[in-house]
Amino acid sequence: MDNKTKLRLGGLAVLATAVLSLIFVLFTDSWPVAILLAVAVMAGVIGGMIWTTRRQQRQFLERLKKFDIDPEKGRVNEANLRRMYHTGGQAQKDAVTIICLSQKCSVDEAHAMMKNRPTRQQMNQMAQQQMKGQRRPHR
Repeated sequence: MDNKTKLRLGGLAVLATAVLSLIFVLFTDSWPVAILLAVAVMAGVIGGMIWTTRRQQRQFLERLKKFDIDPEKGRVNEANLRRMYHTGGQAQKDAVTIICLSQKCSVDEAHAMMKNRPTRQQMNQMAQQQMKGQRRPHR
């Protein structure tokens, strides 16, 4: 997360704490108690949100490992991604997310890319193009 987003979320948390303390002061008739209650409640909410996002990231990485996808390398085998997509359910959503982030495309385009199976001729052409890029110049 970039600093601009962190700053916005921090400002939103301070604003929510202020509004919450105004609501609590109606019930407690004491400003210090209302402010402490609001800070405690917001700390709990923020802590819960941080825990949830970290848990979701950990679960996402575990689901990727089930399909032999290593996110640390940054390279994804297309066959594993297709297998993940055609499994369905949450794995399909994860595959679409990976495609959308890597190709910078919409969800519909990602679904269309995965449903379209390349023909044998297209696969041979892609392999030839890769071989051209890997050839060393003749000495």
